[in-house]
This record gives sequence, structure tokens and C-alpha cells, in this order.
Amino acid sequence: MVNDIAASKTGAFSILTDFYHYIAKHDTDNEWIFLLGGPFIEETDRIQVRVMQEVKKSWMNRLKFDLFTGASYIRALQPDVVFSLQNTVTFGYRGKQVVYVHQPLGFQTVKRFSFLKRSEREYAVYQHLIGAMINASIRKADRVIVQTKWMRDAVIKKAHVSGDKVTQILPDVENLNGFIREGIRKGNQFFFPSGVMIYKNHECILKACTLLNERGFTDFNVLFTIDDMRAVTDYVFDNRYDNISTGGRLTKEEVLDAYNERTLIFPSYIETFGYPLAEARQFGAPILASDCPFCTEVLEGYGQAYYFDPFRAKELADLMQRSIEGTLYSDRNDVAQTKLSEVNQHRDSWAEVLGVVTGVNS
Repeated sequence: MVNDIAASKTGAFSILTDFYHYIAKHDTDNEWIFLLGGPFIEETDRIQVRVMQEVKKSWMNRLKFDLFTGASYIRALQPDVVFSLQNTVTFGYRGKQVVYVHQPLGFQTVKRFSFLKRSEREYAVYQHLIGAMINASIRKADRVIVQTKWMRDAVIKKAHVSGDKVTQILPDVENLNGFIREGIRKGNQFFFPSGVMIYKNHECILKACTLLNERGFTDFNVLFTIDDMRAVTDYVFDNRYDNISTGGRLTKEEVLDAYNERTLIFPSYIETFGYPLAEARQFGAPILASDCPFCTEVLEGYGQAYYFDPFRAKELADLMQRSIEGTLYSDRNDVAQTKLSEVNQHRDSWAEVLGVVTGVNS
């Protein structure tokens, strides 16, 4: 049984659909029941879908299910293993459980969010309250799966569990080598593909742009994948940003064009696994990244990575200035031979996940 009632959008929904498509195509040995918040996937002769709309309606309903009523509901279905894709186990259920932990807020140490600040309140709930439930789930689960080494180390330390219990399985990264176009990169063009969340840290880029303007650098552009600058931060109300383009949600082709033509800026200070980092390095793109564990892990050994403190806009402005002046990066051919091996790319991560899930029942 897969429990993922919480998933309905963004990365959590991608994880759900990726796993579903894998087992629908490759797993012929098992029957599956998915507990979901909506009719997001199709049933097959081996896959049932149970839509738990009442559970999905509110946080209170979900907590009630996870802590009290869910155990008896799942017990009646008699699954061999319950696989949670939503970071938490079902408490009170005594059968085998595997939990896939992909929520990093409670494990990072860069930022402590406050319940007293309105803009941080939702993140504080995830960091402190839901984080406590995730820690308890990790201790209760038979096996835990995480995506990255830094998350594995943090989970073991924070939840006080044995390393034998926690398996790291790097997610698949699409092979983009066939989309590389040489000789069109411009040092004064930058790119940050991200939605609007406080820890994505658009504000650091905005402040760096202000510093560059004050230094006399105006001929450059940063492309954001958001619709409205006002959604990013109050900081924009006091400043003009002629150097920022808001492209909204881009097509895949537009993203690939940006990887070919622009320098990636990645100021986020909280991620489990930064997909744009793994994608951009395949293009030999210069990458200006926050000096955080998830960035240094994904970019390990990559010669075109340059790091800055995500809370010091001056450090980013200095790197952007070097890119504009053409003194930042070496010939991209220096990194062209090792794009995929350096990100540990493989196409069977879900096979490894399936092996862990089914293995707890053997």
C-alpha cells in the first residue's frame, strides 16, 4: 500500500506520479493500493486507487487519520507493507512500514523559522511541529529512504537511529546531453528557475542586482520563473528592477535554452536535492550556488561551481560581476567530458526504492 494523501502539487506530486508510472510499467509481481487525496492516477488490474477526500480537506483531518483512525482503516485492507511517500508513518499501525523522507525543513540548520513572523509561520509549522512527527516516524518505521547523503546524515543524527535503517537513493536526473548547443552562452545573462517560497531566497538576487547597479553595471538580465515580483518579497516595493525578467512557468524548451545561454544562480538555502543544479551542470553551465550541503553534494567535483553565503548578497554580486566582465569561468570544454558521471546519473532509482519496500517483507 502507498500512503500519499498529502500530495497534490509541486515536488511531492512528482514523486508520487514517478513512482506510480514505474510500478505500472515494471512491477508485475505485486498488487498495489494507493491512498490519495484525489483521483490523480489511473487504476489498472494490479493498482487500486482509494481517494480520501475527507482526510485531505484539512490538517486536522489528516492528523486524525495519521494518529488515530488510519491504523484501523489500513489494518482492514491487510497490506504486506505500507509505503509512505508523505514523510510520516501511520501511528498505531503495527505492520511493516517504509517511509520516504523528502521534507528537509526539520533537518537543515541554516534557518530557524519563527511562529511570530507571519511570513515564516507556515515554515515554522513544518520545521518544528511536523518535523517532530517526521522524527517519530523515522524511529517507528522499519526502513527509511532519503535522496541525498546530507539528508541521510541529518536524519540519523536528528532522529537518533542506526545508519543501517536509512537508505540513500539518489533520484533520477534526465539525460540532457542531446540538447547542448555550443558557443551561445552570455556572461551577462542569468537564470533562476524556482517557485515562490521564502527559502528559495529570490531576495538575495534582488539585493545583488541593486549592488551591481550601484557599481555601474546595468547591462545584464536575470530570468525568474515567477509571474509577479510582488509575490517574492516586500523588498521589491522599495526598488526598481530593470534587470529582472519574470517569465512565469517556462516550457521545457525554454528551460533548456536558458541552461545553454545563461549562468545559473541558485540562492536557495533549503532543498533536499536541487534538480536545476544537476541539470545545468550537464550543459557545462557556470553555476553560482549557495554554500549549503545540498549544493556542494550535487556539485561535488564540478569545475564550474562558485559558492556564496546565501545571506550575504555582496558575495553573489561579486560573482555576478565577474561573470559580466568575463573573468569568472574557464572554457566550458574543461568540464564537457564528465557531465553525467559526476551527478551519479542512473535510470533505475525507483527499482532501488521498490527493492527496499518489498525487501522489508522478506
